[in-house]
Amino acid sequence: MNQAKILLAQDNKYKHVFRFHHVWPILKDMQKFTDNDTATLAFQRESGHFVSSQENSPTPESPTMESPRLSSFSRNITSDDVEGSSSQRPIGVKKAIFKRRVKEQNSAFCDTLKKGQQQFMEVFKQNIGERQRTNDILERKVECRETKIVMMDLNTITDPMKRDVVKQQQLKIMAKQAR
Repeated sequence: MNQAKILLAQDNKYKHVFRFHHVWPILKDMQKFTDNDTATLAFQRESGHFVSSQENSPTPESPTMESPRLSSFSRNITSDDVEGSSSQRPIGVKKAIFKRRVKEQNSAFCDTLKKGQQQFMEVFKQNIGERQRTNDILERKVECRETKIVMMDLNTITDPMKRDVVKQQQLKIMAKQAR
């Protein structure tokens, strides 16, 4: 207790006087205050005046460290064999409701996205079909024009320049059809 008073007096962050000295003899044997060694270490590290309490306290392996009220498990906090799931608190009702609502909203959002994507794909497929039909119609029109040009009789054209142009087009069309 004296060491705690000294640490409290040295702490610059705490400017008030400790007013509960009369309650400490009653509370010091409670499990909350006897088992919470990590809180005092954290307080000592925060204050910047770390005083080693290992000199006055027994080692974790010594039998005096164990309390008759506690079970005989190792109090070594740094051990890796501590099970985290058994010491964790269950989530609260509000948090569970919040998680369920978030999950429902996420699933509703995903469903909406899937429906939108399906509608987009249907519209996309319709557009592809329409474009294919339009391309087929344009190809038929081009074939009709090319057929007319190929079937033209060059002897009926009197202008020599027009005749040369039509002859060039006929040669191009025939080369294209030969491929």
